[in-house]
Amino acid sequence: MNTTLWVSLLLVPVTAALSAAYATIMKRRSVGQQVRQNGPTAHLRKTGTPTMGGIVVIGLWLLVVGLLGWRDSCSLRGFVVLCAGLFAVIGAIDDAMGIHRRHSKGLSGWQKVAACTIIAVGLGLAFPEVLSIPQRVPFTDWTFTLPPVAAIALVWFVLLATTNSVNLTDGLDGLASGTTLLSVVGLLIILSAGSPIRPLLFPLLGILVGFLWINAHPAGLFLGDVGAFGLGGLLAGAAMAGGFVLYVPLLAGVMVINAVSVILQVSWYRLRNQRLFKMAPLHHHFEASPRAGVTSILPSPEWPEQKVTLRFWIVQALFVGLAALASVA
Repeated sequence: MNTTLWVSLLLVPVTAALSAAYATIMKRRSVGQQVRQNGPTAHLRKTGTPTMGGIVVIGLWLLVVGLLGWRDSCSLRGFVVLCAGLFAVIGAIDDAMGIHRRHSKGLSGWQKVAACTIIAVGLGLAFPEVLSIPQRVPFTDWTFTLPPVAAIALVWFVLLATTNSVNLTDGLDGLASGTTLLSVVGLLIILSAGSPIRPLLFPLLGILVGFLWINAHPAGLFLGDVGAFGLGGLLAGAAMAGGFVLYVPLLAGVMVINAVSVILQVSWYRLRNQRLFKMAPLHHHFEASPRAGVTSILPSPEWPEQKVTLRFWIVQALFVGLAALASVA
């Protein structure tokens, strides 16, 4: 454990330095983020900011896991590593397509669903032991196991929901990386001391803290879909392999709320031809935006971006505390 903690601490300055160097390289090559035109007007200034910082985050994490031998020492760890790595590849393809097209959109929604389905089925067949892990029910001492087909369906749903939720949350400087950091802390709290998943999470803490050094407002480097999808896959895989898959809505509370806000916004607009929120995902609803002609049923407090991020971090911390309470009830 001492080695793990020392490595995690060392990864903070290493990640910060590598992220800064990577951002410089991307800027010299004029490879930057394409901001959607219908987003907050203030975000248009972020166009061209270096992106795909998730290559540093996920790449460094995979390197450390491989060098320390944790990848092969337990099949549960292998499951988590593949969840992170494979979804990072999907995110990288999505980012590359968006950069090539000079547009904020890459892969279509159906293409992402198809890729997630292939990965979930493949992982379920390759790691049958993960499917038989008893999953805990929050606020009780109950556990349950599902038949293989139902378990694969659960893996598919959790991977799809978590990766897209983290991706939707990656809309403000430091928001996705900060809330994910808190989610990892929550997982470390509820996992037992002897869990084989814990050694994978400590290095990730150091990496995320180091990445926040450059990702905090004003961001010098964005996670990109490669980071958002990779981190989402990692969180989902760790929760599944640790037996806490039903805790994901608590561990990733802010991400889940953001995803639900998009569903509500689209559904309400189709039913009533009105905006429920000023803008979705929800963090943009709370954000100040001078865009004219945008009205919604629910009023917006019009907070500065930094205040939205900080308060969403606080809400995420409350969700993590709730998950901790749910694990000891």
